[in-house]
Amino acid sequence: MSDESTYTASFVGEDGTEVATEQLEPINGAPVKSLTRPGAADGEDITYELDPETADADPVVYRATGVAGHDYS
Repeated sequence: MSDESTYTASFVGEDGTEVATEQLEPINGAPVKSLTRPGAADGEDITYELDPETADADPVVYRATGVAGHDYS
């Protein structure tokens, strides 16, 4: 990570393409494990989870896991 007060996060959609890059603040010096971000045209929020293999990389990668609040079981 490049700066102790922020880190670069790359958000990757379900199709594997990068959808956004943001500067985020770590929690207790570590990247946030999961985040919810506004969705695209449909307006539904998307949940992203940290790719653990990138936790010490720059940028840290978050992968889309689905629509927030949906039960996929």
